[in-house]
Amino acid sequence: MKRVHVLFSGIAVALMSAYAAPSSAQTVALAADRAGTTFNTIGSGVAVVAKKYGGLNIIVRPYAGPAAWVPVLNSGEVKLGVMSANSAYQAFSGDNEQKTAYTDLRLIRAGSATLMLGFLVRKEGPIKTYADLKGKRISSDFGGHLSIANSLTASLKVAGYTWKDVTSVPVAGANDGIEALVANRLDATWASLGQPQAREADTQIGVRYLSIPDSPDAAAIYQEIVFPGARITIAKANAAPGVEAPTRLLSYDSYIVANKDASGAMIAKLLDGLWKGTDDLLPIHPSMRGYTHDAAVTDAPVIPYHPAAIAFYKEKGMWTEADQKRQDELLAQAKK
Repeated sequence: MKRVHVLFSGIAVALMSAYAAPSSAQTVALAADRAGTTFNTIGSGVAVVAKKYGGLNIIVRPYAGPAAWVPVLNSGEVKLGVMSANSAYQAFSGDNEQKTAYTDLRLIRAGSATLMLGFLVRKEGPIKTYADLKGKRISSDFGGHLSIANSLTASLKVAGYTWKDVTSVPVAGANDGIEALVANRLDATWASLGQPQAREADTQIGVRYLSIPDSPDAAAIYQEIVFPGARITIAKANAAPGVEAPTRLLSYDSYIVANKDASGAMIAKLLDGLWKGTDDLLPIHPSMRGYTHDAAVTDAPVIPYHPAAIAFYKEKGMWTEADQKRQDELLAQAKK
């Protein structure tokens, strides 16, 4: 690819200030997951930096998950959103719960391998490896997050199991799975590295992320079941609560996205603010560390870039002929 709690309180305070900004300033809504999730934190961080460096007021609008907000962003009711490349792939390709291709989504900035995910278990519990998952209670369903359900199915396959080898426990979302883990209603759930709810769970019960088995087939299984851009990345020791040693986790890019007809001037203002404020953006959350300048234009996009984003990156000398070729291919796919 080309490319504690005090901090979160600071984001909240900054957002309150943004809401109180003069009415003459431009305000735009950004769709994200519910409070306490990784993507809500990412969206809140984007809002803070965009306001500070770009003068753009962003109101983060929480939803149950991408399945809930992608239709309204695709229609133009909401102009911006934050999501994983996995969810973007499902939305754009039509490989989703609605069986609908949302082809009016556009990428405006990418973060390289920013999202790292895996099984979260009790630190002092009996589950130490993927092999120990057999017969255990595993979170399932995850309404609004097909990407999580697929990730769990792939992870069980990597372990040599299927859903028949475990006890599935339906949950409504990522936070609900962690709450059920804390309440001892299940034994393992899916969580992103640095997820606020996972950090809180660590203070309550102590948690640990399971390391993906070092199998030659693991990456291929994730790419087949989750999406082609999935890969395995090693999280460094102490990268976040629950990671005491180098840990192999599933990873993929995360995106800031827009509707294809979103104002070019608004997007230019947003990108300029994020570009100038990148040093403030990176420390907000572990999943923001890949939002470097070099990663803004990914060499493996799964949705087309917005024209205003292309113009911005051309000015920065980052948009290449290869990028334009990939753009043309994705636009052709959108017309099918």
